[in-house]
Amino acid sequence: MIGTDSADTPICGPCAGQSDRDYTCPRCGESGFAQTIGRCLRCEVGDRIHELLADADGVLRLDLQPFVTALATVDSPNAVLQWLRPGQPAAHLLEWIHAIDVPVTHDLLDCLPPGLAVHRLRQTLVHTGVLPERDEYLERLVPWLDNLLADQPATRAHLLRTYATWTVLRRARYRARSKQFTPGANNWARSRLRAALRLLCWIDEQGLELGSIRQDHIDQWLLTGRPESTYPAREFLHWARQRRLAGAVAIPKKRSRTTLAPITDDERWQQLRRCLHDNTLPTPVRAAGALVLLYGLPVSRVALLRCDDIHIDTDQCAWVHYGRHRLRLPPAVAAVVLAQRDQATTVSPVGRSHPGGVAWLFPGGFPGRPARDALYRGLRLHLHVHLRRARSAALAGLAAELPAAVLAQLLDININTALTWTRHTQADWTAYLAARRNTTDTKPCLTNKVGLIRGPAE
Repeated sequence: MIGTDSADTPICGPCAGQSDRDYTCPRCGESGFAQTIGRCLRCEVGDRIHELLADADGVLRLDLQPFVTALATVDSPNAVLQWLRPGQPAAHLLEWIHAIDVPVTHDLLDCLPPGLAVHRLRQTLVHTGVLPERDEYLERLVPWLDNLLADQPATRAHLLRTYATWTVLRRARYRARSKQFTPGANNWARSRLRAALRLLCWIDEQGLELGSIRQDHIDQWLLTGRPESTYPAREFLHWARQRRLAGAVAIPKKRSRTTLAPITDDERWQQLRRCLHDNTLPTPVRAAGALVLLYGLPVSRVALLRCDDIHIDTDQCAWVHYGRHRLRLPPAVAAVVLAQRDQATTVSPVGRSHPGGVAWLFPGGFPGRPARDALYRGLRLHLHVHLRRARSAALAGLAAELPAAVLAQLLDININTALTWTRHTQADWTAYLAARRNTTDTKPCLTNKVGLIRGPAE
């Protein structure tokens, strides 16, 4: 398809008046753009892979065959060529894997300096089935810690490694048993280890020892940097006191951030109308923005929605499964979310299909991973509102119309959070509770100004 007609519909070469050109690849027989004479982009990808991974006889390693097949059948071969072009980090990594000629494992990749190129290659190998799945953000902590302590004195490194092993990593692994270890949890763990290292370095610079520092020393250290870089050492100091490595010193608990007032209803509905009707906005921004502005869902949870979480019932009503319940989408919102689902199912970053792979509603740049940071950036760039304030406005609007128990279950939030929002809106549900005693329907459909929200009201 090299042109468009009057209706902006893609048309082929003969229909565009280029009937004398042949767009068929003489090697594979597929039609498509040919960057060089005699082969299409897909054939160039195959040649580049053989150049990087094949032996002298042109034979590819059996363990890397799924990876090679996925790259050879990718929907965007030009992106793969850019990724593997000479001089790129990915090309150097594949050359290194070919040179050492040993099976690729997670432990092998952990020996490399951590970086974006290694993370992307690892995730691609996981997505194509060469490597098994693992809790990536959790497993990155140990190599990151080794790199952090590589140039530290032995005594300081031993102390910090002991704290990391028996407190930070132990808590992280315990968390990973019951719920996903998220990038936010990873950042939380790293911030505490960095802060502890800063404190130990400062103590050595002052000519002091951990066991002899006083509270006035700690207060002085807190004034040397920003609260974000000093207060996370509170847990390390508490750990040191429990093990009698430090005296009666402590870092006070950091005060909570100042509460940001929600945006006005006019701002919220104006931005929601943009998400629903402004076709110039990217479809992921429109779909995610509508869910945030309508139901107050956090972007971190919206990014984890899957295509099969969107369901259409026999009455042609669209629902989104969220937590243990489902939310009914008004028709305008459903149209945008369904458009995003259709767009997401056509995106295949590595290979046209991957058995057992997750079809994310908002696919990310890493194969098999949902968009997260990119979704945040898109919403901040295109929606002219503060996301936390916009979410607060949506929660305040719902809390004024729904009891706290229903709100907590439908939006999968803590009951105390729902009660706080209910008190904030000063909603009196005495009449509702009285009516509940006189009804036998335990699963009513609750209606608000934006549509139906369905779930058990308890």
